[in-house]
Amino acid sequence: MPDTPDDETAPQPAPPMATEVGSRFLRYLPLITIAHFVIGLPALIASLALAYFAFVQADATQKMQTGGAMPFVTVGTSNVDAEGNPDIALTLTNNGVGPAILGPIEIRYKGKPVTTPIDMLERCCTATDARGLSFATAPSSRIAVRPGETIEILSLPRTPVSETVWRTFNVERWKLDVRSCYCSIFNDCWITEGMQGLPKPVKQCPADWSLYDEDARQRFATGNKG
Repeated sequence: MPDTPDDETAPQPAPPMATEVGSRFLRYLPLITIAHFVIGLPALIASLALAYFAFVQADATQKMQTGGAMPFVTVGTSNVDAEGNPDIALTLTNNGVGPAILGPIEIRYKGKPVTTPIDMLERCCTATDARGLSFATAPSSRIAVRPGETIEILSLPRTPVSETVWRTFNVERWKLDVRSCYCSIFNDCWITEGMQGLPKPVKQCPADWSLYDEDARQRFATGNKG
């Protein structure tokens, strides 16, 4: 078998023209990359600006929706009813523009929680059984309150039977610490505390309060007026 000449098997050198073109391309490649970036930069800035404005618009829309349905529950007390009759009342009023979903409520007298209206009156105002008194109550949690609606937690009219308790309660009611948690229809929640307290936003209503309950079922079962 004849030997193959070395000049036929050795790799052929690249043509001078191809080498020069490749060298120029590599030399100008960073400039070409920068040029593409500069050309595309305005489009990138415009896209980021549109995304930012869309985010701001969505956030503003959400705040408008939340503000348009925001409840504002306040705690109040009075010693006369709408007709001017002597009647001590503890109330929750929704002064907002949206319905309020009432959550837990806690009432403390001299720092200690009270659990029912009877417990409240016996602890603050009488040494005898308060179940013989005539007073009205309403549910103060797990209900929806319309804008402008008032819920009377407790209403104690002044009668000959309740005269002594009524006079005492008229003074001692200012020593009650009342706080209530409520939420909007969008599940935004707040806690209102005290007669003049501004609602404080919270992620959710607390589960560790000493709950106050109307306890109407037990009162009706014992034959007392509610």
